[in-house]
Amino acid sequence: MRNELSPSPFSRTQTTTCDQRVLRRRNFRMKFAFLALGFCSLGFSPLFAEKPESAFDVFKNVQPNDDAAVANASRAARELSKRSDLKTIEVLQAMRGSSLIGKNWLSGIANATQRKNPATKVELESFLKDTTQDPEARYTVFRWLTEGDADSRNRWLDSMLNDPSPELRYEAVAKALEPKELPEDQLKTLLDVARQPEQVVDLIARLDKLGVKVNQSQHFGFLSTWKFIGPFDNTGSKSYDKAYPVETDWVSSKLADTYQGRPGEVKWIAETSEDPDGAIDLAKLYNNEKGCIVYGVTEIEVPSNVKCELRVGCINAQKVWVNGELAIGNEVYHTGMQVDQYIAPIELKAGTNRILIKVCQNEQKDAWAQRYLFQARICDSTGKAIAYKVKP
Repeated sequence: MRNELSPSPFSRTQTTTCDQRVLRRRNFRMKFAFLALGFCSLGFSPLFAEKPESAFDVFKNVQPNDDAAVANASRAARELSKRSDLKTIEVLQAMRGSSLIGKNWLSGIANATQRKNPATKVELESFLKDTTQDPEARYTVFRWLTEGDADSRNRWLDSMLNDPSPELRYEAVAKALEPKELPEDQLKTLLDVARQPEQVVDLIARLDKLGVKVNQSQHFGFLSTWKFIGPFDNTGSKSYDKAYPVETDWVSSKLADTYQGRPGEVKWIAETSEDPDGAIDLAKLYNNEKGCIVYGVTEIEVPSNVKCELRVGCINAQKVWVNGELAIGNEVYHTGMQVDQYIAPIELKAGTNRILIKVCQNEQKDAWAQRYLFQARICDSTGKAIAYKVKP
């Protein structure tokens, strides 16, 4: 099974603190790092007489399914950890652009280096202020600088409501939300800057109590209006990569009114989700069909070219194309679903943009395997919805 994109650690189904979120993400990577340590005892020669800057390169693209790269990164981590000339700031800077599991090694090296050869407070503060650095590295420095110092923590967070680091912005909004009662204008300000779904939902609920109604689905930028067609056959879960005519016709802008599906001729069904999270329940639309595929299409208009992100939550296998280009693909079934589960950078063009989703259901009969649904939204890299219009 393929999982081509990494899941986001931020979802409204999680109620942990930001520290716990970061730790969970690191734990996800740690299981690969521990496996990698085994390679270090296989007789590889000691690594790297070169400068640390070049040694950091091994962490850029290392992936858990590349045994050779994992072995190389593991050796690099061990050798770098022994260096007496290594600077904490160098390691933190190397986290920018590194892969997820690469960051895991670098984070461990940074912590070890900071204990042996600590960076100065001035150096750490300068790094934290540099918003171009890796968000997780900056959050690590924030914790170093503010541990046991509530006044320092509060001073930093007061200036971080618009920080590009999801972890730091989360902490800043959480601090601002500590009072149980806040005036309407302050809640609206926080709603504008909040990105973590759980915090956004809380703010919308607080505003609702004050009589201010916010459309949650629109606020998140969920794609709620679709046309669907199916079901097509996915017996044995063998058709994930099969291109039914809908796929090729959508690219050529020549969709037919009907197609030959598994039960015979199938027609398009229009559906607009009323769910606050933009969820589309395909099991309800297609009578809990099993071993099948359903396609959905929607078109949106934007006034100018914009670089943004497509974020999808789906409990089933899926593919999503934007303007004919595959953006997201994950051949996994019933492993959970959450807001912003899969994230892909995309670029919308001025005018009409065409989105096609393929959602695959398997044949499991277990009670927990009956869900067949997805949600998708368009936002910027911080999670703020992109303004668009749905084309009629």
